[in-house]
Amino acid sequence: MRLPRAPHRALLLCVAAAALAACSGAGSVSADRPPGAPGARGSSPSVTADARRSVVTFAGASPLGAEDVRRTVDRMRARAKALGLGDVRVEGRAGGVTVTGRTADEKSLTDLGASGRLGFRPVLAEETVGATPAPQPSPSATATHGRAVTEGLRPRAAGSASASAGPGTPGGDASDAALQARFAATDCSARERPAAETEATARDSVVACGTDGGGTAARTKFALGPTAVDGAHVTSAVSVRDTQSGGRLVRLGFDSVGARQFSALTASQAVNTPPQNELAIVLDGVVISAPSVNQRLDGGTVDISGGFTPASADRLAATIGSGALPAPVSVTDVTRLPGT
Repeated sequence: MRLPRAPHRALLLCVAAAALAACSGAGSVSADRPPGAPGARGSSPSVTADARRSVVTFAGASPLGAEDVRRTVDRMRARAKALGLGDVRVEGRAGGVTVTGRTADEKSLTDLGASGRLGFRPVLAEETVGATPAPQPSPSATATHGRAVTEGLRPRAAGSASASAGPGTPGGDASDAALQARFAATDCSARERPAAETEATARDSVVACGTDGGGTAARTKFALGPTAVDGAHVTSAVSVRDTQSGGRLVRLGFDSVGARQFSALTASQAVNTPPQNELAIVLDGVVISAPSVNQRLDGGTVDISGGFTPASADRLAATIGSGALPAPVSVTDVTRLPGT
C-alpha cells in the first residue's frame, strides 16, 4: 500500500543521461539547382542537421585501466539501449571512452558519462536557504523533480525541517565540528554542489544540496550521515505509470543485501523526530528526495515519483539501472566530424 498523495517538497535531481534521438536523413544532390549551389551537381552534397555527427571523448582524472574502460563502455551502452537509442556508438580508447552521435545531441551525449553514484543516507539536519525560479521541464533539461512515495515514507510537514537540529552537538568530536562548519558555510546557491562532498566515501558524513518542488523551488541544504544503502545493491530501475496520479514514477528493486539494509535504515529512522526521521536519496552528490519515515519498510522496492515526464523518468531509470560508472569521467574533447 502506498501513502495517499499530499503536497510536499521535491528536491533537485542532477541527472545524468538525457534523451537522445536516432540519427536520420542523408546528404542529397538536386539536379534542379544551379551549378555551384549547395547540393547541386559538382558541389559537395549537403548534410542535413540530423546527419551531422560529433565525437565526445571522456577520460578520468588519471588514465582508466583496461577493466575500467570495459565496464564504462558497457554501462554507457546499457544507458543508450535503455533509452532506445540505435545510432549512438560507444567505444573504448586507451585510457578513456568515445561516444559518437548526432551533433544536435552533443549535450545529451556528454550526459551519458554521468557517474550515476546512488546512495541512501540518514538526514542529520537540513535548512531552507533561499529561493530560485522553478525549472521548467524540457526534453534537454538536466534537472527534474522526484520524491519517494513508497509505503511508510511520508512527505515532510511544512516547517518541520529545521536548522536548529544541527549535524552535531556542542562538545562533540572534531568530525562533528567539521561537519557543522561545512553545513554553516554552505549556501547551495547557483546550483552549488560542495566540491569536497562529491569525492566523499560512503563512510563519510557529508553536506549536500537540493531544492523543493514548490512554486519558489527553494534551495535546501542537508547534513547527511554515512551511506546506509549503496546503489550497488539496486538490481532494477524501471519507469512505470503512477496509477494514482497518471504520471510517471521510477521503481527501484534491491538485492537481498540492499533490502535488509533498507529495512534496517527505515527502522532506525522511524523512531526519530524531524528532521532526523528522514532519509536522503542521493544521486551524484545531489539529494533527489528526503522523505520522512514512519515505519520499518520491508519488501525490497522503493518508488520515486513526482513531476516526472516519461522522458525524464526514462533517463533516471536508465542512469540508475545501468549502475554507476567504475570511475568518474569528464569530457576532454568534442569533435565535429569533417563535412558536418
